Amino acid sequence: MEVKDSIVKIIKSLVEIGEPVTRQLFIDYLMGKETREITDARMDEKETFGSGEAHDEDYWSTVIDAAFEHGLLKNKSAKKGDIVPTPAGKKFLRSPETIIIKDEGDMEEMPQDTGLDDIVQSALDVRMPAKKTTSLRTKQQMNLIHAIDCKIALDDFAENESLGFDEVLDELEALVHQGRRLDITYFTNEVLGADCIEELMDYFKAAKTDDLDQALKEYGDVYEAEEIRLARIVYRVQQMK
Repeated sequence: MEVKDSIVKIIKSLVEIGEPVTRQLFIDYLMGKETREITDARMDEKETFGSGEAHDEDYWSTVIDAAFEHGLLKNKSAKKGDIVPTPAGKKFLRSPETIIIKDEGDMEEMPQDTGLDDIVQSALDVRMPAKKTTSLRTKQQMNLIHAIDCKIALDDFAENESLGFDEVLDELEALVHQGRRLDITYFTNEVLGADCIEELMDYFKAAKTDDLDQALKEYGDVYEAEEIRLARIVYRVQQMK
């Protein structure tokens, strides 16, 4: 399915808005929904407001994912997940190129997670059967990989997926155990800081084990268990190289 014109519409709208907006707010904007947040900011007065009303939320979510995959959008803030065009996106607006994504039928009637699965499937070059047979956990892991590729804050991902942050850490640890080289430093540097990560990395390098209980005995009065687990994930990924 050709989505060049839709991506042009996305980037043109973001340029007109002129400031980072959250993904859901932006989709509401494209669809012309007069939410309180939109009307309070007087965004409904802009020319591109409602320019995407011919399509539903699933469609726009899928196309936004495609724009991320092609490097045309990025998250301005790892914590808030606000989206903005990249320099490549602004260049694309001046000189659009054909972008085709997989079309599995009537986009208006797709289940909400189908488009996301397709984009992640393409990014990972994974072939899946026509019928969705993946387990819930596998889908969550694919969504998590996609979120990391897009540099979405992991706490925002947990909230969007209705997961506890511990559950996200469990999935991360499972993926790394499977050999996935997941780079979460964009998030750990934001929430912990590079100096703190370096301190914990030095500990794990010097320690005989990366056992969590041992690390908590050493640093439990300084760092939360979740922070130590994040640093341990970064350490384990580095050990793969």
